[in-house]
Amino acid sequence: MRSPSALLAITLAAAASFHAGEARPQPATSPADPELAPPPGAAPPAPAAPTAPAGIEVTVEGNRAPPGSVSLSRRDIRELPGALGDPYRAIEVQPGVTTIASGMPYYYIRGAPPGNIGYFFNGIQVPLLFHVGAGPSVIPASMVQRVEMHLGPYPADIGRLAGAAIEAESAPPSDVWRGEGSIRFVDLGGVVEGPMDRDTQVLVGGHYAAGAALASALVPSVDASYADYQARIVHRLGPEERFTALAFGAFDYLATIDEDDGADARNVLLDSDFHRLDLRYDRDDAASGARVRAALTLGLDQSRGVGVESAQAWKLNARISLARPLLGGRALLRAGVDAAVDRYDVTPRPSQPGEEPAGPDDEPAEGTDQLDESFPELFRSRLDLALGAWADALLVLDERSTITPGVRVDHYTSLGRTATAVDPRIVGRFGVGEHVRLIPAIGVASQLPGLAPLPALQIGGIPGGLQRSLQASFGVEANVGPANLGATVFRQVTFGLSDPIGTGRGTNLSTERFLTRSLGDTYGLELGARGALRRDMFFLASYTLSRSTRTRGKATIPSAYDRTHVAHLALLYDLGRGWRAGIRHVFYTGFPADEYSLGRPPREDPERIRPFYRLDMRLSKRWALSERSYLGLVFDLQNATLTKEVFDVSCDESGCTPQTIGPITMPGLAIEGGF
Repeated sequence: MRSPSALLAITLAAAASFHAGEARPQPATSPADPELAPPPGAAPPAPAAPTAPAGIEVTVEGNRAPPGSVSLSRRDIRELPGALGDPYRAIEVQPGVTTIASGMPYYYIRGAPPGNIGYFFNGIQVPLLFHVGAGPSVIPASMVQRVEMHLGPYPADIGRLAGAAIEAESAPPSDVWRGEGSIRFVDLGGVVEGPMDRDTQVLVGGHYAAGAALASALVPSVDASYADYQARIVHRLGPEERFTALAFGAFDYLATIDEDDGADARNVLLDSDFHRLDLRYDRDDAASGARVRAALTLGLDQSRGVGVESAQAWKLNARISLARPLLGGRALLRAGVDAAVDRYDVTPRPSQPGEEPAGPDDEPAEGTDQLDESFPELFRSRLDLALGAWADALLVLDERSTITPGVRVDHYTSLGRTATAVDPRIVGRFGVGEHVRLIPAIGVASQLPGLAPLPALQIGGIPGGLQRSLQASFGVEANVGPANLGATVFRQVTFGLSDPIGTGRGTNLSTERFLTRSLGDTYGLELGARGALRRDMFFLASYTLSRSTRTRGKATIPSAYDRTHVAHLALLYDLGRGWRAGIRHVFYTGFPADEYSLGRPPREDPERIRPFYRLDMRLSKRWALSERSYLGLVFDLQNATLTKEVFDVSCDESGCTPQTIGPITMPGLAIEGGF
C-alpha cells in the first residue's frame, strides 16, 4: 500500500516535493533602494477631510486594503524571515492562515481548502503559484509592490471562489531605467524596465533554474527544472488613456527516479506550463472622476503525466468595469461584466502493452494507480462558459465610516449542465473615535467543484452542483501609538464543499473521493498586532484559535488539517550600515491523528499529533555602489531549529502511527543587485 500522503502529492502538484476600490498605483520608490517605504508598522493614512459642508471625498488612492482585508507591502514581503522573499509565501504569517505542512505554500484559509483559494497577479488568475509544487513563486518578488489578502467576503469584482482571494500588484511603470537581479543556489533571474520614449515604458524579466542540474546531481532520486518569464508594455494614448500589454508564464517539471529499476524508471509528479497575455485599456476622466477599464486575457494551460496523458486548456476572458463617484463625492459606484470561455482537450493515459481492461471481478486499483481510472472521468474534453456581472457601492457615512453593499451574479455551463449563483455581500467600516474601527462583514461566495491548483485540470460537468459559502466576520482594529492591533471573530460555512484532502485522510484515490461533498464549518478568533517597538525594530504577531469540521451524512468530524492553535511572532531589526536581520517563530498544534479507510469510519474526536514549532532567521547586507545602484547579500534560513514534523498518519485496526519527515530546512543564499 502506498503512503497516505500519495493523495496530497498528486492533488497538490507534488507538494511533497479591482478589488474594493481599484486603488491607483502608488508613486515608484527610489530605484536605488526599492524597499524605501513608510515603515510597515505605520498607521494607515487617515481618511480625507471634508472640503465642503456636504463633501466627504471618496479616496481610492493609497495602500489601505478594503475593509476586512490585509495588505502586505513590498518591505513586508522581502524582509519576512522564512518567506524566502516570495510574495505569496508572506501571507502565511497572517491570522486565519494554516499551512498543510511546514514550508509547503499551500494554505487552508478560514477552513477553505487550497482548491478554493484564488491567486491573482494584476487581476489575472494564476493557475500554478509555486515552481515544482513547493518551490519559489512563479511571480518574482522584484515585480510585486504589495499583496492583498481578502479572507471573505471579498470585493464584488472577484468571483467564482468559495474561499479566499490573494492579489499581488506590480509596481507602476518606471520613468527611469531600473533593474533588479538575484543569483541563488538553485536559480537566477531579474527584471529590467524603463521608458522607450515619453509615452511608452517596457519591462522584461524572468527566472531560470540554472542550479537544477546540480541539485539533481546531489539528490539523484529527484529530477526538477523550472523557468518563468514576464514582459509588459505600457503606452499612454493620451492624458487620460493608456494601453497595457502584460505577458507572463512558467514551466515546471518534477519527477522521482527509482535507481533500482534503472535511469528510465521515472514517476512524474508534475509536468506543466501556463501562459497569459493580457491586453488592457484604461481611461481616467479627470473632470468626473470616472474610471473605465476594458481587458482581454488569452491563456494556455498544460499538464502532462499527472493522472492523464495530457490536458490542455485554451482560455479567453473578457471584462469591462466602470467606477464613478456620485452624490458629490459621498459614494463610489462600481460595476462590471465579464465572460470566460475555456476549451479543454484531455488525453487519457494509454493502456500498458498486454494490459486487459478491468472487469467486474477484478480487484479495484489502489493508491495512485486509481488516478488512471478516476482522472479521465473527472477531467473530460469540453467547452466551458462562465458569464458574470457585478456591482457595489462604497457609501461614505461620515469622515470615519463607510459601508459597501455589493452583489455578483455568475452563470456556468459545462458538459450540458448549467448552474447560476447570486452572491450578495455587505462590508462596513465604522470609526469609533480617532483610533478604533469596527468592521462587520457578511456575504455569500460560490464556486465550481474544486480539486487543486493544477493547470488545465478542472473538474467538468458541475457534478454535485456549486459550492456555496456563507462568510461572516466581525472585526475590531485599533491604533495604539506606533502599533496596529486587530481582533476578528468569524464563521464560514460551505455547503457542498469539495475538499478531497481535508475531508478525510487515506489512500483511496477513486472518483468518489474527489466528488464526495460535505458541509464545511469553520469558526474562530483571529488576533493580530504589528508596529514599531522602536525606530530600528519592527514586530509582527498573529494568533488564530479555530475549529474546522466536515459533516457527511450524520457524522461530523474535524477537518484533516484542523489545527486549534496557530501562532507567529516575527521581529525585524535595522542594524545600521545597511545590515538588517530578522527572526520568526512559528507554532501550531497537531491535526487529527485519524485516517478514513474501508470498514474503519473516522472518529468525531480523535487524538492529535504532537505540536510543531520552528524558528526562521534572515540576515541581509546592502552596499550602495552609487546614488542609483546597489549590491546585496541575503541569507534566509527556514527551520533553523531542525525540527521534525509529523506529515501524515497511517492507521489500521490497532490504531494510528504518525509518519515523521525531516527535519526539512530551507537555507537560501542570494546575491542581489540593482540600479
